[in-house]
Amino acid sequence: MDTKVPFEVFDMATGYEDIIKEKQVPVYHDYVRVKDEVMRIKHITDEECEIKKVPCHNDPLCENWVKSGKMYLIDWEYAGMNDGMWDLADISIEAKYDAALDEQLLEAYFEREIDVNDRKHFLAAKIYVDYLWTLWAKARVPYDGQSMKDWALERYTRLKRNLVEYQRASL
Repeated sequence: MDTKVPFEVFDMATGYEDIIKEKQVPVYHDYVRVKDEVMRIKHITDEECEIKKVPCHNDPLCENWVKSGKMYLIDWEYAGMNDGMWDLADISIEAKYDAALDEQLLEAYFEREIDVNDRKHFLAAKIYVDYLWTLWAKARVPYDGQSMKDWALERYTRLKRNLVEYQRASL
């Protein structure tokens, strides 16, 4: 199924970078290096993993889940075609899953044992999630102030931790 509505993470990132530059929001001192590493991982992931664009929510943070007998996912503002791993990575990040819960999530999703490429793909998706939402938050700083600065820094710090984790996993 193709919704014909794309969710292009890296095109959106470029748009947020443009806003950040236009609004003269300071970026992190190591941002260029971090962005280069994110793009290197994207290149590797695109070559080594099977990326399937599927309908995704793209913003499944905990606040967008409502329980009323059943669980409902609301706020479909960012919905569109994306790598399905994005929603899984975002759920893991937002719900603060540990490695054991990540394994359970991936095994339930794939209905099979998880392999090294699945794990690398998942970790890459976590990196992309924090990369994009860091830029989104930085672009919101002129409007929402300190709360967005803080949120961007939280995302950026985790992004850098996951870059280190990716390096370890690739050795």
